[in-house]
Amino acid sequence: MKNLHDRQPVILDQAYYDAWLDPATPKDSLKDILSHDIDGQLQFNRVGRDVNKTVVNKLPNDHPALVGPINPL
Repeated sequence: MKNLHDRQPVILDQAYYDAWLDPATPKDSLKDILSHDIDGQLQFNRVGRDVNKTVVNKLPNDHPALVGPINPL
């Protein structure tokens, strides 16, 4: 994610959800979880500009085409 923005929120692998949410998890373990690299598991797609519009043609902007790629990176 650092290629997109330097202040990107944490994205956790699902395998670490329970440990992340457990207040008893040692801080050293949390550091390991945060350093786990998931970049190889992410897929990026360009999307149309309609995703930024709240209304299209007087209808709510909520349709399947918003989530489909127009030109995969």
